[in-house]
Amino acid sequence: MKNHLLAFLLLLLLTLTARAEKPNVIIIYSDDHGYTDLGIHGIDANVDTPNMDALARGGVLMRAGYSSAPQCRPSRCGLMTGRIQNEFGFADNKADAGAGVGTLPRVYPSGTDMEGKPLLTIADRMKSLGYVTGFSGKWHCGLNHDPKEEYDPRSRGFDEYWVAPMTNGYTNLDLEGNLIPHQKKAEWPKELQNRVILQGKFAESFVSRNKDKPFFLYFPIYGPHVPMIKKSDPYYQDFPKQDYPHYNDQQDDVRRQGLALLKAMDDAVGGLVKTLQRYGLEENTLILFAGDNGAPGKQTHNSPIGSWNGSNNVPMRGVKGWLHEGGIRVPMFAYWKGKIPAGQVVDEMVTTLDFTATTLALGGGAIPSEFDGVDLMPRLTGKVSTLTRDQPMYWEFYTGQAMRRGDWKLWRKDDTTVLFNIANDPSELTNLAYQHPDRVIEMSKQLDRWSESLPESARYDPEMRGKNMISSLGGAPADVKPDPRYLIPYDNPVPTPYPAAVVSPGGPALAFDSLKSESKPVKPKENAKREAMAKEKGRRPDPKKLFYRRDQNQDGFVTLEEFIGDPETRNVTALTRVFRQRDVDQDGRLTLKEMQAKENQ
Repeated sequence: MKNHLLAFLLLLLLTLTARAEKPNVIIIYSDDHGYTDLGIHGIDANVDTPNMDALARGGVLMRAGYSSAPQCRPSRCGLMTGRIQNEFGFADNKADAGAGVGTLPRVYPSGTDMEGKPLLTIADRMKSLGYVTGFSGKWHCGLNHDPKEEYDPRSRGFDEYWVAPMTNGYTNLDLEGNLIPHQKKAEWPKELQNRVILQGKFAESFVSRNKDKPFFLYFPIYGPHVPMIKKSDPYYQDFPKQDYPHYNDQQDDVRRQGLALLKAMDDAVGGLVKTLQRYGLEENTLILFAGDNGAPGKQTHNSPIGSWNGSNNVPMRGVKGWLHEGGIRVPMFAYWKGKIPAGQVVDEMVTTLDFTATTLALGGGAIPSEFDGVDLMPRLTGKVSTLTRDQPMYWEFYTGQAMRRGDWKLWRKDDTTVLFNIANDPSELTNLAYQHPDRVIEMSKQLDRWSESLPESARYDPEMRGKNMISSLGGAPADVKPDPRYLIPYDNPVPTPYPAAVVSPGGPALAFDSLKSESKPVKPKENAKREAMAKEKGRRPDPKKLFYRRDQNQDGFVTLEEFIGDPETRNVTALTRVFRQRDVDQDGRLTLKEMQAKENQ
């Protein structure tokens, strides 16, 4: 009996020791989240993100954080693999790197440096190191539900998952922390109708279930990306009306929607941290946060809204889709209580690919030579004063090429090449190419060598998709009223306080039932007006124009949410019926071909 007890105690000690040696890692990845919209940046006092600010303040705020692409899919595929995604042929949302359009391949395609070898995700690697791997949110590296189980999260290394951009998705986990058979879930109680709150609850459920095991959680929260928050949502209703001096009423309201969704995101992050605290995991968990790319463009000379999601990139030049700082510089911070000294600010370049390398190294893995990121932990913990990199960071997109090496950034499109000291001039105001011609030549050659190593399909082609796109370096159209905060020094709008946080008696869950549920009447959107006028005249909108207008994230597909638009002003039942009639392959999204086909009345 004594020997059995000793054996049990020894096994328990070994288990606890092994657990202590394997810290948890959580990567939170926001979507189309502009640089302006992290409160601790101090750019816009209307941004209300106290939970994220507290993490950044309690750890390291990285003010020169970059994504690996100015668009959703390639950025996410880069993060998942630890490489600049062009190196395996994944250049943009519509790329086909050998597994179909928009799908992260399982092997390196032909023409790449590792042709035919497995293309592993960070989840694959962490799982092999003994970690339980979890996922909650937007996948966008392939199908959410792949019947062949090749390209969805469960087949790319994730043990437990909720995969859905909205509130209709697939899971093998319930909200009580139990495993269930893989299934589709669409029905939720009233308090979980907000997509980012639901995603946060699944993240909490994963942590609760695996509190006694080393875990890796990837939490790609779907906000503030469009579709906009519903105007019946308590977060929108309780967020103050906005009055920016350079916006009209419609633009002010879109900004309010964006800020309200950011507030919901912040509460979802706060709920996850409270779960860590409840189980005593805060001191054994590294939290890494970054955006996937900058906020999309907003009002132009021919549209009061465009594809804007209510988020901003002030004071960075440019928007999503461009290699200016506004397209690739993102909110970024790291937090680990007791391990990372609080109150640090890092102004050196940090990339989301560093997150992949850091996660792997912390889990006990060796960083592969093909990785394009570095281990951040020596810098974050204060063991070294600067980051050491063997190579620059490169970007290649259909809007141009760029590289950053040290303090310098080279940007080029068509026949234009500019050089910025980006450490001193993050807003890209002063072209120093003429003062430093030798540096331009040297960096151009280096960028050329890297670009020539890529598969041809993943290189910038000035004669193709980006040919007619006008760079932000050219300035705004003459009839667009500029955002005065881009002026130096810029002036913030007057802050409007958000109401006190709403909690339920049982804990951090939101007490939605106690909030106002009546939505205020809103004016129909301009698109809805145009479509209604067209129908009154006995003609339908041009299907091609409608497709591109509805494809809000420019991924080449139109989801039901995108097709409906604003549910407050549209006939949801009728549009849902039309959508399903056009969705010939019943995959939950429309192609241009399906959109152009006549409905089967």
